[in-house]
Amino acid sequence: LLDGFPEPERIEQRKTQYLKSLEEQVRQNVATLTQQHQANLEYLRAKNEQCKRQATATIDQELLKSEMELDRKHDEQLLALQQAAMRRKFDIAKEAGELTLQFQSRQTQERMQYLDYELHRKYFDTAAGRTDFRQALPQPPAASFGPSMPAPAVGSGTVGALHDSNQTSLSTGTLFIVIQAGHNLMNKDTGLLGDVSDPYVVVKLGNQEHSTPVINNDLNPVWNDGNKFTLSVTKDDKLLNLEVMNSNVFRSDSLGKTTLDFRALAANVWHTQRDLLKDGDKGELEYTVHFRPSS
Repeated sequence: LLDGFPEPERIEQRKTQYLKSLEEQVRQNVATLTQQHQANLEYLRAKNEQCKRQATATIDQELLKSEMELDRKHDEQLLALQQAAMRRKFDIAKEAGELTLQFQSRQTQERMQYLDYELHRKYFDTAAGRTDFRQALPQPPAASFGPSMPAPAVGSGTVGALHDSNQTSLSTGTLFIVIQAGHNLMNKDTGLLGDVSDPYVVVKLGNQEHSTPVINNDLNPVWNDGNKFTLSVTKDDKLLNLEVMNSNVFRSDSLGKTTLDFRALAANVWHTQRDLLKDGDKGELEYTVHFRPSS
């Protein structure tokens, strides 16, 4: 009965070989599956990192665009506000400058009208015989020079009559001058926000030199203080030199000049002058002078 059947030992050997073959196949399949799984994991991990980087870059770009847009809008609004503030500041300064010029012009006109009124009133009073004509004329526009101030005489307050200059050409004496006002002076500053010339007047006679105070940002200045000067006149002095200057931090520049041959005017008389300044465009200088020769 057992003829033709394999022996049990061979069956066990074949069984053992078959089991070993199956185990080897299982190990190979497991190794292959593990490698595939690792490869899939690496691919998924790389894909995930790539997607993450792309998403981060997109978010960063959107944030950058938003920040740039906000900065642009902020800069536009800031520029608009600055421009509006500058326009408002300029308008306010312009209005203030115009009001100041109107006030100063009106003040000067009222002062001149008052002097003219006093002159005519006292003239008619004198003509009516109620007072002495020499005492009726107004004082010069400036305050007293001091004890040596000359008394008013005929012609005071107006441009005095010319006379023969030979009579006083060699006379020594004292020259009194009052700087009153400037008119339509040139502007040599920026002109922005009311920044115009800062005028003052330099008075020269021979080696003598005096200056008025500086009036800031005014093309029609009126001097009320520090504007009265007493000058000693020698035989060689003939011309009084006046120059309007624009005060600056480093160097003053000229707004125009004028000269006066005071010996050609009547002595012992106040004379009011309003000279067009040389090299001063349309600028004018108003002042009064009085020459008192030595007796």
